Amino acid sequence: MKITDVRTMRLTGPDPHGIGGIGRDVTIELVRVDTDAGLYGIGEAGNFLGDRQGIAYCREWLMGRDPLAINPFVRAMITGGLPPYDPQMSATATVDGPVAWSVSGVETALCDLAGKILGTPVYNLLGGAFRDRIRVYLDRSGVTDPTDLGQWRALAERVTAEGFADFKFDAEWIAPELSRDPWNRQMRNEQVRATFERLAVVREVAGPDAEIALDGHMSFDVETAIRLARALEPLRLKWFEDPVPIINFDAQKRVRDESPIPICAGEMLVPDQFREMIDRNAVDIIHPDLLFVGGLHEGKKVADYADMHAIPMAIHNNGSAMNTIAEAHLGAACANFIGVEYHFWDAKWIAQVVRREGVETFDSEGFVPLTDAPGYGVEIDLDIARRYLAPGESLF
Repeated sequence: MKITDVRTMRLTGPDPHGIGGIGRDVTIELVRVDTDAGLYGIGEAGNFLGDRQGIAYCREWLMGRDPLAINPFVRAMITGGLPPYDPQMSATATVDGPVAWSVSGVETALCDLAGKILGTPVYNLLGGAFRDRIRVYLDRSGVTDPTDLGQWRALAERVTAEGFADFKFDAEWIAPELSRDPWNRQMRNEQVRATFERLAVVREVAGPDAEIALDGHMSFDVETAIRLARALEPLRLKWFEDPVPIINFDAQKRVRDESPIPICAGEMLVPDQFREMIDRNAVDIIHPDLLFVGGLHEGKKVADYADMHAIPMAIHNNGSAMNTIAEAHLGAACANFIGVEYHFWDAKWIAQVVRREGVETFDSEGFVPLTDAPGYGVEIDLDIARRYLAPGESLF
């Protein structure tokens, strides 16, 4: 069996909740790998700068090759080999950024294809499942009018009523009207106080057992991150995510050493960067994303290395139901997994991009149920794809 094509398809539609409760349009990019036997695999790329060009480069390398040779593909694309082997390095001469992002989307599709060829779920390709239901933590970002405590109360009531015990908010969107300078990475005391007061409403509504996290979006300097973490300590947050610029592990360690809240980080990192972050004792919870880490096998490397250091893994997720289900298979195969993110709860079409026979993407208790279907057990919903097909795109 040989690979005959690698294709992408972009879908665009509304995301009513958006960022900070402000609606927006969002685009997702699906990937399909075809073979001469008629079997194909589906994955998802991040639709970031350079993704599509990188996927075209992957396609050129993959044409006519064995679809089960997944790790050689990843190695060739990200690091290359010794001469006379070609390529001898990645197309960008780096191991992260667009080259890793494009490989992530293609590798995710190759894993689906491999599962179909071998007649087994993807989690078995990674060593087998520790669990058959995958906990979701919901990203709620913020509310339309953050000064209105009633909106924070209503959002917390809604999230818990819909079955989710785990959710997070964006630190910079909790009291954005008090941000005085967009460039200096600082949060003044009045903004820290307002952030506490508004999250305190969420904690009151959600109760003492809810797992509430805070995302810093790499926004703050060390001093602000420590001061904010100390102020929020009474709220017993699950984690403080990406408090400082993401590859400044020295700064992140300084925050971790002083923060009463566990530090979660890594959404844009590749395995070598995770290794360095862990070795520097700069993180409490690792946070890879299949759209960026290099695919499921690279994600499994990261999870296992963290597990050897007694560090748990949450999985960041900037993708649709397709990436969510793929990440659920990774989470099932990792002993130290604690939850997978989902952004687009109010954009119902994004949860319907792919469908699985006999099971919804999410159950009523905030989990992704897994099945024993080969691959991921998904098919693209063609009605949804036609409705939201981006201009200039073609259906698979």
